Amino acid sequence: MSDWYYAADNAQKGPINESELKANFATNKLPVDTLVWKEGMDGWLPANQVPAFSFRPPPTPAKIQPPAADAPPSPAAAENPAAAPSPSNPDSTKPVDLTSLVNAKGEALEVTVEDAEKNKIFGILAYLGLLCLVTIFVPKNSPYARYHANQGLVLLLFWVALGIVLEIVGLIFSVLPGSLYMIFTLMNLVYIGPLILMILGIINAAAGKCVPLPVIGGVKLLK
Repeated sequence: MSDWYYAADNAQKGPINESELKANFATNKLPVDTLVWKEGMDGWLPANQVPAFSFRPPPTPAKIQPPAADAPPSPAAAENPAAAPSPSNPDSTKPVDLTSLVNAKGEALEVTVEDAEKNKIFGILAYLGLLCLVTIFVPKNSPYARYHANQGLVLLLFWVALGIVLEIVGLIFSVLPGSLYMIFTLMNLVYIGPLILMILGIINAAAGKCVPLPVIGGVKLLK
């Protein structure tokens, strides 16, 4: 193997054997575009244009894929079962199309698929008036049912408070002329609001989602 010469610091260096020169390029002691020459070449060329010193870029590290759903638990999880993660249900925090039309306050809750499927009926019952008591006292250890029980209880109290206010206003308007009493009749249309909230709650519960309802979603009565 012929010896090589290279240019450095505006001077000719060498001779140097090919393996040693390659090592200098590999360890960045010399730039890869250093001019090199050996006997038999027509002239000096940058090293990265000479086949003997052409380098391939290092391969891109492969992306680490997340473990499959049926992969064995990690050693830490095997030693401490309580630390093993439960199956998550990210979709439980995503509002359905109807609730995306309003600006709901409060926090969504991510629950497991198993919890949502097992207690879905209790989530629906939570928005059916006094049946919310069933959801409150039966599935006590279900975060999914507890979330909807809280919203259902708040909605029930909202219905009751609204009914009391309208009853008082109705007594006042009953002694007024008939034309003014018609205004009170139109005021009963406010019941549409709680009705819409009830429908939204049922839709969320049926879809296995725990997202806050508009207006009342930020009120928390149950822990």
